[in-house]
Amino acid sequence: MGVKGLDNKSKKAVEFFIETQAELQKVSWPTRSELVGSTIVVIVCLIVLGLYVFCVDWVVSTFMKAIDIL
Repeated sequence: MGVKGLDNKSKKAVEFFIETQAELQKVSWPTRSELVGSTIVVIVCLIVLGLYVFCVDWVVSTFMKAIDIL
């Protein structure tokens, strides 16, 4: 049947998927070691940020309790 037998919307959809596949083949995918390294960096940053927020919350909460607001 091919693309010739399709209406305009269907042709555009088929062209879209063909172009998408071509673009995905151009992508430079990370190696496993790059992916693991990046994941570790993200997890460490999240832990550091979480600890920072926890500490700030604890300090503010302690201060509020000390002046009898909470």
